[in-house]
Amino acid sequence: MSQGCVMQPGLKNSEMPLQIFQPVTVPGTRKLFERAWTQLFGSLTSDKLAVRVFVDFVAANVVLVMAAVVRLAVMGGLSWDNPIGALFDRVNATYLMNAGWFGFSTVVLFALTRVYKPVPFSRVQQRMTAIAFACGIGLIAHLALGAFAFNKPQQTLEVGLPAWTLLCAVVACVRYSRMKVGEHFRVVLRGEAANTKLEDVLVVGGAGYIGSILTRQLLDTGYRVRVLDLELFGTKSLADVIEHPRLEVMKGDFRNIEDAARALRGMDAVCHLAAIVGDPACALDRETTITVNYAAAKMMAQLAKANGVTKFVFASTCSVYGDSEDIMSEDSPLNPVSLYATTKIDAERALLDTADADFKPTILRFATAYGWSHRPRFDLVANLFSAQAVTDKKIRVFNGEQWRPFVHTRDIARACVLTLEAPLAKVGGHIFNVGDESQNYTLTQLGQIVAQSCPGIEVEEVRNGDDARNYRVNFSKIRRTLGFRASIDLVDGVREMVDAVQGGHVPNWRDPIYSNSKHLEGEGLSVLKFDALRKTADDMPATTRFLAKKAAA
Repeated sequence: MSQGCVMQPGLKNSEMPLQIFQPVTVPGTRKLFERAWTQLFGSLTSDKLAVRVFVDFVAANVVLVMAAVVRLAVMGGLSWDNPIGALFDRVNATYLMNAGWFGFSTVVLFALTRVYKPVPFSRVQQRMTAIAFACGIGLIAHLALGAFAFNKPQQTLEVGLPAWTLLCAVVACVRYSRMKVGEHFRVVLRGEAANTKLEDVLVVGGAGYIGSILTRQLLDTGYRVRVLDLELFGTKSLADVIEHPRLEVMKGDFRNIEDAARALRGMDAVCHLAAIVGDPACALDRETTITVNYAAAKMMAQLAKANGVTKFVFASTCSVYGDSEDIMSEDSPLNPVSLYATTKIDAERALLDTADADFKPTILRFATAYGWSHRPRFDLVANLFSAQAVTDKKIRVFNGEQWRPFVHTRDIARACVLTLEAPLAKVGGHIFNVGDESQNYTLTQLGQIVAQSCPGIEVEEVRNGDDARNYRVNFSKIRRTLGFRASIDLVDGVREMVDAVQGGHVPNWRDPIYSNSKHLEGEGLSVLKFDALRKTADDMPATTRFLAKKAAA
């Protein structure tokens, strides 16, 4: 887990984020309820909604009284010697019934027109329009009811017109003021993050293999960056930028609600890289892998949505394609052959299910990474071959006819930046393969490239069935949508790693710190252990099928 963070031991399920309402209903009804809630109220919680409903109900009755006073004054029915007494003389059961109906209809109309759904200040005009529309409908209904049900059109008009007009003005002023100053009982989006340049980006796992490069690219581009990282592999990867005025590094665990909420505060966007990465590392502990790669990633997206984040970029993998002779696109059938791949598939689905009009995660399926990083890894095949060629003068290629797509670390980070900068309408809710068709290679071809960089080495080909992955990938979607092409080819990337090892930039590339699985085996896994987040078989269909198949084998 190169990135990310760890939950405090003993965190209970009761401390996990709960649904806003949890009525006792059958599953189908509950889903309908949650969908309706999201459409009408968005991320608003039930207690905050209750406050708003109460305030609007009271406001409706206040303006109704004001309208009645205006009517009485105009009609000469208000005694200026004792105005309060004259007013109270008219408070009877009929008036109270009308007041109750007026307040109730106000709240219902505001709910149906989504006045209670949080929106950013950039949409203040939309909010004012919704309030005016709701009050207009209320006035029409009020006049129709008075004219046809009670046969008092004149009296209804004399009270209804000033009442609904005053209500519209009062509510519009209150809403505008609250949106303007960020009043405490609603979440206000910090900027027009969906359509304009972002300013503050949270990189979850920002000290890792990809994260340490992405953090620098974001700083170079002018963003304010906050890194949330467990520091499982230390913080040397950020040593030269740790004092940067636009960088904040937080040690914490994205599975811990308090850490995640603290990290999300004030952010426009999230790039979620934290995970247990790679098939061998994921195979060490099934429960921890599921918790980190699926359950906690899902929770992080839910918290980001609740905090008004609109851009959420999630790091997935082309390993989801597994074993296929076809060239795979984003729409191709998935055929995962590892726990790592299935947890990513299930996380992708869970994140895309959270999407609404204002929150649309983007999934980036990275090709097999290679190349230098401020937190080097030598458990990746291209980097491993490069190091072996320098120190051992020999590389062993297993099952050399298998295909892999490759992409350099700097190109992966650049794809993340391009995604963050693209309009939400262009990338939100989409899946993109990250790489380039020119870098689909067999492992035998990779071995030949390494041999060219280190003349005289021995290349041994070994046949076994340990790794079933075999796939080539099409990258036309990201090229078409974002104009992304790989800027570094595999030949240059291998040369870079060879030079790094030869130049002594890595004293001992076999040190477990440079391997996800070996580091976890040694000490990392004990740090990651804690009570798992809640999950069910229904939540993770791909992983459930994979584990059942493994058990039956």
